[in-house]
Amino acid sequence: MGSSSRALVSLLLVSSALSGGGMRRVIKTRAFGDLAGHKEELDMENFMYYKQVEAPAGYNLNSSRLLISTVSYCPSSQCMPCVRVAIKFNCTVPVKIEGMQIHFFIYESNRNDEIQIRRKSHTQPLSAAEFVFECFEADGGSRVEVTVKTIPDYGPRLTAQYNVEDNDNGPKLSYSVVREEKQIIVTVSPGRAVIAMLCYKRGLVCRELNKYSVQLINTTSTLSYDYMLPCLCIQVFYPGHDSYRVTECPFTDTPEAYGPDLWRSSNFSDLSQHKNNMAVRYLGKCLIKPQAILCWKSNGSCVEFEKSATKFLKSGYVFESVDKHSQMCFKFKYKNSSHIECRNKPDTDWNVTMEAESNKLVLTFASHFPASFSAVACKPVRDECKNTSLVYCITQTEVSAQKLQMILPVESPEFCVRVWRSDVALSGKQLLCPQYSRQWIRVVLLGMLVVLVIVGLVIYVLWQLATKVASAPLWSRTVLLMYSPDSEDHKALICAFADVLKTELDCNVILDLWDSGKVAEIGIVSWLYSKRELVESEEGKIIIIWSRKSQEMYKEWIMLEPVSQLNHDDLHDLFNTSMSCVYSDILRNRRIKDYCIIYFNGLCSKEHIPESFAKIPKFQMLKDFSRLVCELQSLIDLPWRLRLGTKYIVHKILKSEKMQRLKRKIEQSRKFLGAGNGQGYSD
Repeated sequence: MGSSSRALVSLLLVSSALSGGGMRRVIKTRAFGDLAGHKEELDMENFMYYKQVEAPAGYNLNSSRLLISTVSYCPSSQCMPCVRVAIKFNCTVPVKIEGMQIHFFIYESNRNDEIQIRRKSHTQPLSAAEFVFECFEADGGSRVEVTVKTIPDYGPRLTAQYNVEDNDNGPKLSYSVVREEKQIIVTVSPGRAVIAMLCYKRGLVCRELNKYSVQLINTTSTLSYDYMLPCLCIQVFYPGHDSYRVTECPFTDTPEAYGPDLWRSSNFSDLSQHKNNMAVRYLGKCLIKPQAILCWKSNGSCVEFEKSATKFLKSGYVFESVDKHSQMCFKFKYKNSSHIECRNKPDTDWNVTMEAESNKLVLTFASHFPASFSAVACKPVRDECKNTSLVYCITQTEVSAQKLQMILPVESPEFCVRVWRSDVALSGKQLLCPQYSRQWIRVVLLGMLVVLVIVGLVIYVLWQLATKVASAPLWSRTVLLMYSPDSEDHKALICAFADVLKTELDCNVILDLWDSGKVAEIGIVSWLYSKRELVESEEGKIIIIWSRKSQEMYKEWIMLEPVSQLNHDDLHDLFNTSMSCVYSDILRNRRIKDYCIIYFNGLCSKEHIPESFAKIPKFQMLKDFSRLVCELQSLIDLPWRLRLGTKYIVHKILKSEKMQRLKRKIEQSRKFLGAGNGQGYSD
């Protein structure tokens, strides 16, 4: 690079085919060099052949690079593979080049194409440049060759061969979004390892969030994101060069993705330089072009200037003839959301103060720059202030420490005044009103009214809360059930127990048998982990229903390798997946308080429960049903009167129809177990 400043010249050109093959032309060219900061235009001229000429001293292409990749071009509902060619020209000495000539050849079809990209003004030598040709159409899986030479032809060329990605051979992807945790659970078909990552899609390119958003997975992984944006996408692909990337963008049609996160993730740069112009540049994670207008911020609101709307330009949004006061803000609008961005630069502010005297208002202006100001007296009538005088004007011709004064005659001291800067087209108006004792009385009365309204709202809310508490059981809680699938009768017993928790105890019961559609959609692993996080967030309980079959399955599971135990990936085995969750929490000594174990009298005993679960509370059903209710609501430390009331209500539940049905199911299972081995179990 030369010692002069680097200049960026870019232009996007779309033209018709220049030669056989009918390939689409999408060209994006950047040039860096000793251009002294001015812009140059690039274009495609009529195709011409150039004879090879002698290269300047020191010229070589050893540090230049030819980059080829596959992108998807979607002119309509169907997409097609395109080959993207990027030439990063770099030379140790500045040389004069008029452009680049690219030759594209497809082996399978024997098709070839050639384009020339030329700079309209090429008097200045370049030491570095980047030329990007966005789209050569080619079939997936085909083999192509790209050759590049300079214009004029200095001799050395860049050549590379490339296999176009096949869009039909990517991995299969499914996902679920946990918005509360800002996480996306990604699931792929088991088999080959897959790279999964989150990225922001900008045109044909999807840029990854950061290095922590890329993971190598076998079946399921959880990826975290900072902002929910319409261009936030999931990409999965097999490791290796030129692997096709499957892309899914879950929030493209989500209205919330166009809300606060869209603006929080954006960058706003103040470009205002002229004393009466305001300019701002918007840079976001997504390629969107929001509308920008000006608004005057006052009393918590921002009044828009309807005629100030402007379009997005390459350099930003520019507004001319504007009062650059700190209350003048930019308001950005896109789809269903908006955002206000204020400059907060007091050096461009002007101030005005008012004093009320007998039959006149005295305004004192202070400004850091020459300006003209106008004022008009008005009389408050309800929520409006109606003008009652002519417009008075005053001008400060030069920067001075001396302040300007304006006198407005009024009929009485109970008048207000509107003040604004009048030497620009867009200026906000400030309303100044003198303070009187009568206004203080109004303020006091208004404050008393506000207090009464607040007290009434508090009483109403407390009444609603008391009604809700009185009508709902005290032990209402979120409960996740884990079990071993012993038999169909055992599943019926579990459903009966879950029905008691739901109908009699008003618990939010989470059971895979009741949510089979979601389990089939995302798999048992994703379903169980997401529900476990829900239980933690709502301070619920995880109930493990233990049986003799559970003991047998646990012995088989415990014989597995430790890595297999904690990384169980069977998408349909609830018990082994549950053991992986529980065992992981026990090893880390975390979340043990969330668990409890129950077993049914005559079907299992405490001796069948492994010693590794010693820290988890255990309850025999239905003998310890009252203790289980207290555990669900953590009533151990409550006053004895409340515990006594709870026991009375539990006694009524034990006589309910749902509980009688559960008892019959327990008795049927006990008889079936006794018929199978000749004995039952009890504590």
